Amino acid sequence: MTDAPHPPTPCSREDRLTAWHEAGHAVVYVLQGRSLRYVTLRPRGTGRAGFTAVRPRQVDLSSVAVVAHAGPLAQARHILDTTDAVELRREDLTAEDITLDAYLHGGHDDLGLIARARRAYGLPARRADPWAGIARDLINRHWPQIGHVATGLLEHRTLTGRQVRACLAGAGSAH
Repeated sequence: MTDAPHPPTPCSREDRLTAWHEAGHAVVYVLQGRSLRYVTLRPRGTGRAGFTAVRPRQVDLSSVAVVAHAGPLAQARHILDTTDAVELRREDLTAEDITLDAYLHGGHDDLGLIARARRAYGLPARRADPWAGIARDLINRHWPQIGHVATGLLEHRTLTGRQVRACLAGAGSAH
């Protein structure tokens, strides 16, 4: 995150996946103009590997759904970007398999929020929602910044909202 080299911090595969997942949530929160308090790899409660904390504010459920999609989609993109195509073929995995696993792996909070928004907007079960496409577009356009946030999380375990905004602004440092 800074120009000076840092010794690599040993981290588990779970930490790496969680860092990319939470970075996706955090960056999309900030892009929506919401007030991010912090993002952390330190679990808050049973079954959680990470947590993104925002200041409570009444927001439209569609905005919440976009953020809920952003975590699993960032996690899936990271896996697809870092996994050799030969390995994917050998394991008989598709991009859709990886994405579905990211939604299921990422926790039930994301799926619960998406389901709540779908019900509120009356979307039928078999109809795709528009929020995943919006989240995917934001992730693709801001992938380098998501990478900076994920790297900062792996190094520091927790970043403040200000540090995340610095990554988005191109400040190059989450310290």
